[in-house]
Amino acid sequence: MLIEHNCNLILASTSKIRKRIMDEVGLEFTVKAPLFDEDSGKKKVKLSPPKLAIYLAEQKALSISKKFRDAYVIGSDQVCEFEEKEISKSNNATEALNQLKKFNGKIHFQNNAAVIAFNGKIIFRKFSRVKLQMRKMTATEIESYVKIDQPWGCAGSYKYESLGKHLFEKISGDYYSVLGLAIQPLTAFLHRKKLISINTK
Repeated sequence: MLIEHNCNLILASTSKIRKRIMDEVGLEFTVKAPLFDEDSGKKKVKLSPPKLAIYLAEQKALSISKKFRDAYVIGSDQVCEFEEKEISKSNNATEALNQLKKFNGKIHFQNNAAVIAFNGKIIFRKFSRVKLQMRKMTATEIESYVKIDQPWGCAGSYKYESLGKHLFEKISGDYYSVLGLAIQPLTAFLHRKKLISINTK
């Protein structure tokens, strides 16, 4: 293994793309579904989209860290923002289509928070905010995209890791934050704390 691990890593997420990102950088980890109800958690707080992303990431990580206190638990959350308001994930093709039509030719933001919890406490926190300018598209183009990529359930109703890149004029910010996990600051922290290292043997 290229990367040596001096710790037990847990990803507190059932997201396939977050798991894939961590796999791609050679991390060894287990996956645990967060013991935190996101919907009820949102109802308890009134936060701006950036602060909401941080809050949700922390709660997800802490919910697992309190059960596995000797593990370093990674939590992440992404909140899509349009006109200073949270845009909830779409549940079906119709909702995805309506969201993308709303974004058409305009700017929206993806707020991503990545945290690490250890022994029931947050020891690392990174917030990233990405600005996305969507192309001016025809209704037919948007409908075709939704039919092909089936992006409902994704923040913003697009899969940037797939064909979602074709929707945009430009983005300003971290690529991995658009996908849902700012991996670079996470790995930098783990190296800095000697929790992982490059195997030189």
